[in-house]
Amino acid sequence: MSSRHVTAVSITRLTPNFRAEARDELVCEEEWGIIVNGQGIAVLNCLPAHLEQLAAGHLFTLGRLRRADEIIKMDIDEVAKKIVVELNPSDSEDSPPVNDGITLAARDIHRLQGEFNERCQLFRRTGAVHSVALADRDGLIIFFDDVARHNALDKVIGEMVLRGLSASNKALIFSGRIALDMLRKVCAADVKLLIAPGAPTAAGVMMAREKGITLLGFVRADNINIYTHDHRVL
Repeated sequence: MSSRHVTAVSITRLTPNFRAEARDELVCEEEWGIIVNGQGIAVLNCLPAHLEQLAAGHLFTLGRLRRADEIIKMDIDEVAKKIVVELNPSDSEDSPPVNDGITLAARDIHRLQGEFNERCQLFRRTGAVHSVALADRDGLIIFFDDVARHNALDKVIGEMVLRGLSASNKALIFSGRIALDMLRKVCAADVKLLIAPGAPTAAGVMMAREKGITLLGFVRADNINIYTHDHRVL
């Protein structure tokens, strides 16, 4: 992560034993708009990095974009803080491939979670970002941070779209809880196995059950809670 996305500030730190002046690192957050064919679609508060992936993923989960070849042009306006996209949506309807999802052993899940945790360096520096990764059995394929968990997931989905990556035999790994709003985006991406260290919500579990998604929570060194469709975990 570029140093321009982190800034240092002076603070007063209090502990039970002392009061002292110190320096603290803060992650930078900016407001960016997404403009599609001249129309404002969204305004997002985000980490100002990997904005092409953010826009592509956000448009994909909104149903405005299906494939990378529908993007005629994408410009990043640093002055106006706008992502300007020209789209030419295809008239043909693609038949999505059948995705039965990935099957993982518990040891694979813990190994992937460990690799994910090693990548969460910006969180360790600032404590102020969420992270999402796409993985297969061999390891992490895509990893992004953002100040908003929705944005981090959009960036991963956007990278999948821009690279033409299939959701088949893939898993998504999250740094926090999985709620209904995140599940809706996951359904658009068609990934069938989700790994998180936190708890899901009841509504998230209901949607995962209905959509055939395996939802894992409280994934820790000595624990995995399987909330739905446990046949994908050995």
